[in-house]
Amino acid sequence: MSKDAAARKVQEQKPVLTVVQPEKKENNPKIENLRTAAEEVQELKTEPTQEKAVLSIEDIKRKNEVLSRLTAKWDALADKRRRVENFSISHDTDTANVIVRDSNGEVFESNSPKTIGKLLEFWKEEFSTALDQVEKDMREIA
Repeated sequence: MSKDAAARKVQEQKPVLTVVQPEKKENNPKIENLRTAAEEVQELKTEPTQEKAVLSIEDIKRKNEVLSRLTAKWDALADKRRRVENFSISHDTDTANVIVRDSNGEVFESNSPKTIGKLLEFWKEEFSTALDQVEKDMREIA
């Protein structure tokens, strides 16, 4: 057999390996999400940046005064919360007392550990909430 005959015979045989391209899915949600994210990033890059206005000395002083007052308030609240957290009671009736007086001079007293414990938990929550608010206010000013 000649080289030409061998080449023709190879061409006439069915191919053993077939290459199939995968189908393109145009509605793939992952690709759509990537496109959307890429568009958002591009929009953020193209937005003009706003320059901060130059503050006057009076504005700086005012911010400093407000920040100083908020800092003092934060320190006082943190100290109160720390003292409440360090407060300990035992289950004896003589270890702690709570005395509450109103503006009319009425007095309420209790030495119940359960009552005192609930009061301490309430104070902890209130002090923590107040601290979070003061921190938020401080960040807005800074």
